[in-house]
Amino acid sequence: MNIKKALFDARNITEEQIESTLLTVNQSISFRGILLTYDQVEHLPISPRLEKHIVVDNMDQCRMFGSEEALTTIVSTNLRVLQLAREEGYKTCWYIRVIDQETMLEAVEYGMENPILIVDFKDETNIPLELVIAKLQNYEIEIIKRVVSTEDGRVSSDVMEVGADGILLTTTNMEEILDMNKFMQQSRNTQLDIVSATVTKVEHLDAGERACIDTTSLLTKEEAMIIGSTSSGGLMVCSETHYLPYMNTRPFRVNAGAVHSYVWCPNDTTEYITDLRVGNQVTVVDLNGNCRSVNVGRMKIEVRPLLLIECEYEGMKINAIVQDDWHIRIFDGDGNPKSATTFKPGHKIMAYMCEPGRHMGVKILETITEQ
Repeated sequence: MNIKKALFDARNITEEQIESTLLTVNQSISFRGILLTYDQVEHLPISPRLEKHIVVDNMDQCRMFGSEEALTTIVSTNLRVLQLAREEGYKTCWYIRVIDQETMLEAVEYGMENPILIVDFKDETNIPLELVIAKLQNYEIEIIKRVVSTEDGRVSSDVMEVGADGILLTTTNMEEILDMNKFMQQSRNTQLDIVSATVTKVEHLDAGERACIDTTSLLTKEEAMIIGSTSSGGLMVCSETHYLPYMNTRPFRVNAGAVHSYVWCPNDTTEYITDLRVGNQVTVVDLNGNCRSVNVGRMKIEVRPLLLIECEYEGMKINAIVQDDWHIRIFDGDGNPKSATTFKPGHKIMAYMCEPGRHMGVKILETITEQ
């Protein structure tokens, strides 16, 4: 999953940290907003693009900021103050510290009264966050969890599959701020341009090693991995979620391809199949190009007959070498899972095409010919 929105908590920032920390946050495209105390607003240099979330204790403090300011949100632990602020046209956010079951139930009971809810959990477990998300899922509430690290934020984004709507990063550690910035930039790569290409060659090859990529996720019938022989792109090799008469489905698996192949990974990077290890992440993509990252749970390499399928789109040719067996499926031009052995020249096949050139899996601009 991806973190949809990141806020930076500046409430505890020191004078010595203002220049370095705030400069980083102001210039970062990953942070959408900043949490400030009432007293900090006039003194801290805040980029005008950042949404200001201002903590107040009473309405006198609230009225120091215009309710018409689109990028200003009033934050308080006091529900009565927030009610009065909403009546005067302010956008409001309730901040609640959850320390036990009683405060967790309060977050659920009163959480829907304001458009934004920041939840600060005392304990590391995500169980109370699961309950809050489940109870408030039918309300138009933005649930933001306070976290102290990028890893905490990443885990929070996976809770209940949908995750928290956002995170509030509370840290003065510059390394954590930079890590969050990097993670958010990577999370933006959520879609690939999938095209319908034309098969130009199908060739039966001798036996060779091919790899199955077993993941720790259950893949859907619409999902595939991008597998290719070159950095110019690959074919959409289906997960083993489709019916087979002689064996059970393996919804966690993609029978990917020959061991020399590239497999596409998060942030539009690639890995050689033989470089993948338990715990690595690979990308699965659906027919609309929507991507998600899954963990590798096991790699299985075996000797099998191989099949070369080459295709062309707008003058660019790519190919993939997969196991030569009818139970290997690749999406055809209509988005249907088609047995690899039934493709013929002239058939349509779903593919991902991109500019060639990779160094250690990262896209670079260079003159390169791959055949």
